[in-house]
Order: sequence, then C-alpha cells, then structure tokens
Amino acid sequence: MKPIVLIHGYSSEGKDNTFAQIYGTLPDDLRQWVGADQVKELDLSRWISLNDGIALDDISLAMNRALSAECPELLTAGFQVIIHSTGALVVRNWIKKFSPKPCPIDNLIHLAGANFGSGLAHIGKGQLARWGRQLALGTNCGYRVLTELEFGSSKTLDLHLHFLQEGSRMYEDYQVQEFCLIGSQIPTALRLLPIRYTKEDSSDCTVRTASGNLNFTHLTIKSRPEAIAEAQAPHQKLMTDRLAGKRIMDTNYELHHSSTEDQERLAIPFAVVYETAHFSDKIGIVTGSQNRNEVMPLIKAALDTPYDRGTYANTGKVFAKAHANTFLQAAKLKWRITEWNQQAQYEGHAQIIFRLRDQNGEPVEHFDIFLNSKPEKNKPQVKLETLIEDKHLNQQDKGTITFYLRTQKFCNKESNIFAEQLSNIAPLDLEITGHEPLSNDISYLPINIRLSPEQIRATVKTFQTTVVDVILLRLPSAKVFEIRKQTR
Repeated sequence: MKPIVLIHGYSSEGKDNTFAQIYGTLPDDLRQWVGADQVKELDLSRWISLNDGIALDDISLAMNRALSAECPELLTAGFQVIIHSTGALVVRNWIKKFSPKPCPIDNLIHLAGANFGSGLAHIGKGQLARWGRQLALGTNCGYRVLTELEFGSSKTLDLHLHFLQEGSRMYEDYQVQEFCLIGSQIPTALRLLPIRYTKEDSSDCTVRTASGNLNFTHLTIKSRPEAIAEAQAPHQKLMTDRLAGKRIMDTNYELHHSSTEDQERLAIPFAVVYETAHFSDKIGIVTGSQNRNEVMPLIKAALDTPYDRGTYANTGKVFAKAHANTFLQAAKLKWRITEWNQQAQYEGHAQIIFRLRDQNGEPVEHFDIFLNSKPEKNKPQVKLETLIEDKHLNQQDKGTITFYLRTQKFCNKESNIFAEQLSNIAPLDLEITGHEPLSNDISYLPINIRLSPEQIRATVKTFQTTVVDVILLRLPSAKVFEIRKQTR
C-alpha cells in the first residue's frame, strides 16, 4: 500500500496541540485495520489554521513546498490522503493549483469534508468567538479561512466547479478517486448550546451531510441571446409588472443543467455513518471510540481501491450499503426523554445555493428570490418552500444565498422508513428580481421560470448541494446614452 498522509481541519491546531491531540487514535486504528505491515508510511501533517491573515491559497502553497522539500518521494511514487473537515478544501485547492495530471494522489478520503461550507464559519468570525479563542487557545480565529468556509463562498464554489470542466475532471484527468464519509449526530453536550448550527438535523454538529457530499448539481440560468437586443418597452413592462407583484410569463431566460453524475462521470462513493459526529471522544469521525466498526471498514475499502472504473463503482456499492444500513439502524432507535427526536436527526436534507451576478460578472447585491409552488388541482402535493429550515446570506460574497431544506420525513406508523418528500413535490415558479438602489436608470430583467416536479427532483436531491448560478440581465435606460442626429 502506498504511503498515507493525514491532513486535519480548521481549529485542530491550538497553541500547544500535539499530533496525538489532533489525530487521536486514527493512526493506530489505520495500522490495526489495514495491517501494520501494509501501512509502509504514515505522514501526519499540520497546518496553522487559526492565524487571521492565512488564507486557503497560502496553506495549499505551504503544502506544496512541504511536499517538495520534505517528501519529494511522495510526489514521484504517489500517495493516499485522508482529510478531516477543512482539509478537503486544502487538498482540492492544492490539486487545482499545483498538481500535475495525473495527480500523485491515488485515493482521497473525506472524513466530514467541509466541501460546501459550515454554518459555524460566520459565527466563528464574531467578536465573542474571537475572544473565546484568544482566552482558551491563545490563537486568532482564522478569519480568512472562515471566510472561505462560509456558506456560498464564491472562491469555494469555483474550486469545485473547476473539477467539472473538460480537461480538469478529478477522476478522468487528475485520476484521483474520492470517497466521502460523514455522520449526522450531535454530541449530547452541544445540544444545550443556543446555536442552531451545532445541532442541525442531518448535520454532524459542524458540517451538513449535504455540504460534505461531493456529488452536487450545478445549474446556470441566463438570458437568451436575443433578450438584450429586444426593444426596451417590453423589458420595462416586465420589470414594472414584477415589481408590482404581478406574475410574469417571460421567455427571456433559459436553464442549463450540468451534474457530477452525468453519463461520463462516476458517482463519488458517499455514506452517512451511523452514530457519528464531527468530533467527540466517543462518536467523533476521527477520534471516536464507539464507532470504529462503522468508520474504519469504509476507510479500508477506499484505501484498497485501485484506479479502475469498475472497482471504484463496486466500492461505491459498499458505501451505499453502509449508508442504507445507517438508516435501518436509525429507524429502530427508541424515544428517550433525555434525547431529541432521534429519527429527526437522521432525516435527510438538501442545500440550494443561489449565486446572482449580472452579465458583466458583477454581483447583484439587492435581490429577491421567491419559490412559489403551484399545486395541481385535487393533488395533495408538497410545496418546496415549506421545506426550507434555514437561509443564509453570504457576508463576503454579496448576491449569494443558501437555503437548507428538510427533504425526508420519518414514517414510523406505517413503514418505518425515511420517506422522500420530493417524491410528491408540486410544480414551482422560480421568481428572481434584482434592484439597483443607486439609480433609477438601471434595471434587471426579472426571471420567472416554471419548474415541473420532474425538473425539481432532477435539481434538488437529498444529502446533496445544488449550485445555481444566475446571470441577471442588467439594463440601462434610454437616458444613460443618447445619440441624436443634427439637422441643418
């Protein structure tokens, strides 16, 4: 087996933390499960994650320098990587910026990878959190890293979209096989904290299951080529009607769909692991003592997977079986007065990120998004907007909003299953309006797109993130620029 490199996440570093405090028993667990004679080399990395001025690009560059100076043999002979949390962004960014094709990394295993952000990121930048870290750990809060961890960070979204492009695909071009494991449990002590992101359902107390899954959907909504050339009067009427609350039936925009699960790309093995949290001596995904029989077999299966499409797909089936078994066990959990609704914690969620820009690439900072379901007559259909449990406006990247939706519901009275609420979803009008508060001579052409139940199910998926890039047409009025013929 090739050498294994462990890369930790945000906040693992403290003023005096040792490698043992950072990685717990994982190194010993690896040797026990994989075989001490099979683990030829185990490299424990560390990166200073809590200095305010250090950004993700800095860490990836430092990683490249460390590999080149201290472990050049890894770059030539190849190695495997196991990450925790923010380590996912560090390694993916290193691959994007510094790796040759193919990459020297064979298998990249994500343990609760914070791929699409964490709700604790923007809370961690607050003054109280900064004081707390200074007093408890003697460190900063890692401001720039937290900015890139915030829901809807454009830099992070662009990082993942890079691997969808022809010539830069993770599996086909870099030849890296990725695997995603994450829990959805909360350590008991954290349930008492008045912070929703430490006790969200379908979250491991730090990262949402949908954020940890690299199988994501990407959509683009943009104007038709002829829309900008049309006369101003029809456009102005659409804008006036929309701002007045009237429904518009425009054909100026079209939706383009791309996905990490197209016919050419294999799905990334993903599993929600039973009774596992982001951290904890008992149920932490890295250091937990009670969940090793759930976590370690999947890590071993990933490490044992050679670069081969068929074998990779078979390992995906192993992950899928473990994922299904998690919910079979969760369905049997009994209600206890000292616990929250235990099945609710396992009910799957989805995440939708809308990123609004104009045709010039500038963010649309002032906007409204309405999800208006239109149930069909005499059909008891579910309205998508009723599933929303949280929304977050990105503080750094204006024009970006993230919605969090409960897409599963536990049905214990009849079938004891986690039922998909999207299976009976109603048609939906997606309405988006932009506004330029500094000028009455600038307007955004509004969007109204009707989505069928089939389109919604193809777009929003349980345990996954959907990224919607919206390109709103920004239009100046006739007063902004005039040309008049001079007559004699």
